[in-house]
Amino acid sequence: MAHAKQGKKQAKQADKPGKKSAKAVKAEKTTKAGKAAKAAAEVKKSAAEAQAGKAAAKAADAAKAKAAAEPRKAKKLEAKRLEAEARKADEEFEAAKSTAKAVLKAEDRELEPAQAKKLVEQVAAEILAAETASAGDAAPVTSLAELLRLKPGAPVDLAALDTRATPGIETRAQVEAQLPVLAARVGVLQERLYAAAVGGGSQRRVLLVLQGMDTSGKGGTVRHVVGLLDFNGTRIKAFKAPTAEERKHDFLWRVRANVPDAGQVGIFDRSHYEDVLVAKVRKLALPMHIGRRYGSINRFEQSLVDDGCVVLKCFLHISSEEQRERLLARLDDPNKHWKYNPKDVDDRLLWPDFQEAYRIALERCGTEAAPWHVIPADRKWYRNYAVLRLLIEALESIDPQYPAGNFDLAEERARVLAS
Repeated sequence: MAHAKQGKKQAKQADKPGKKSAKAVKAEKTTKAGKAAKAAAEVKKSAAEAQAGKAAAKAADAAKAKAAAEPRKAKKLEAKRLEAEARKADEEFEAAKSTAKAVLKAEDRELEPAQAKKLVEQVAAEILAAETASAGDAAPVTSLAELLRLKPGAPVDLAALDTRATPGIETRAQVEAQLPVLAARVGVLQERLYAAAVGGGSQRRVLLVLQGMDTSGKGGTVRHVVGLLDFNGTRIKAFKAPTAEERKHDFLWRVRANVPDAGQVGIFDRSHYEDVLVAKVRKLALPMHIGRRYGSINRFEQSLVDDGCVVLKCFLHISSEEQRERLLARLDDPNKHWKYNPKDVDDRLLWPDFQEAYRIALERCGTEAAPWHVIPADRKWYRNYAVLRLLIEALESIDPQYPAGNFDLAEERARVLAS
């Protein structure tokens, strides 16, 4: 009976709202603790993921920065390497000359002809080896002429030729690194060309023809490229509108009078092509007369080649947009007002006509003997580099050599020592 009452009492107490057993309370607390722990773990996991995400993003940014810096670093290292090679080659060249002088000084005594000949050959070999290292090994090996030459007889589409392209080179830094070597190379080759004519009777020479629209940089090319040459072996002619005297003769009369002599590098700032360009656009001659001039030009250039002259023709290809910028630059700078000519704008208004006239001239006067080379000229540094490279390649095609002396070397040494 007592047990039954006690059971009813416990059941009644269990039915009362808000009252929980110790076991239930404990279970509830355990559940809450589990949920809290799980929530805490989720928060910790999210925080860890966020931290990892930040670290990954930071690492990605660092990788991007490193990747962006790598090309610049590589270019700087390449430029430094080329400079070091050029410096080393120059040092070797100077050392070879010093060695040659020392050998000659040590041998300041009367020699047998065979000994003298052997000594001269030894010294010449040392100087030639050092010169080759200085001006040849570090020089580019890719032929720029092949990249820029128009195929003779092929149609020409000037609009399809990029005026900002840099064939054969990637950056300005590469050009600047090569310039000391190229300058030394063109100097040596020009001296050999001149020496071969003066001392050896060679008839070889080079004619560099520069054509292009106004502001394309014909004068700038002359200053930057021809400025590296010895003026003794250089002949420059800037062709303007023909004078009254020149108009009395055929259009090639004044051109023939200014071709380079044997051993010279001649430069035409504008040329005989003005008579099929300006004359055509401005209608200064009858169409049939202009038509005949293309053939006259081809025969004239062929005669130069037959006479030992390399004819290097360069069309400085500039865009209409770049020309506008350069004309505005001349107007904005008082120091450049002297370079501005209102007639340049008159010609600019006839841009399509001039482009067509150039297309015809490039097609009809591009021959195997005297092909045209199109130089992208919007970037001045590339224009100068390209013309310099082409000039070096033209001289290398001649391969001029220092002539042998026409005297008895041993006898002349004895005479000098005795004087």
